[in-house]
Amino acid sequence: MDWEFTVLNMMQKYLRSPVLDAITITVSTLGKLGLIWIVMAIICLITKKYRRLGTKMSLALILTLINCSFILKPVVQRIRPYILNPNIQLMLSPEFDTSFPSGHTFFAFSTATVCFMYNKKLGIGMYIFALAMAFSRMYLYFHFPTDVIFGAIFGIITGIIAGKLDNYIFEDHIPLTSKSY
Repeated sequence: MDWEFTVLNMMQKYLRSPVLDAITITVSTLGKLGLIWIVMAIICLITKKYRRLGTKMSLALILTLINCSFILKPVVQRIRPYILNPNIQLMLSPEFDTSFPSGHTFFAFSTATVCFMYNKKLGIGMYIFALAMAFSRMYLYFHFPTDVIFGAIFGIITGIIAGKLDNYIFEDHIPLTSKSY
């Protein structure tokens, strides 16, 4: 854990600036409670052209919520870095759940992965935003580097599973329309 505090403290010492403060606060706030991802999924679901993407995103969000919030965080129970280093001045209100894995990062990468599997250009943009989300969580001292690394890994795996599960349900086994022959 020492190296992780070294990374976080170096970010505070060498990267802190009013511009990065504003950017990371905005990015992190957008990910609060997964709301940006929920809104995006709903928009896709109500848009005929992107309905399939909406189902994939919704499935990824449900799987992420279960795996991150109901399984991993309660089992691991890792204390947040700002609690272990009370000298840090937070720029956002403290969060009272546990640190591992980063839920913001998990949600961002699971959603980015299903978007990438659906549309490469959209997915690349989403991955860039997911990386910004991961960075913001460390910059703001809410997560250790391994919290965001594993959040990204678990998010990518969950996104792949959600995409494949959606394909299995909607393409391979459940007919979407009945055809008369």
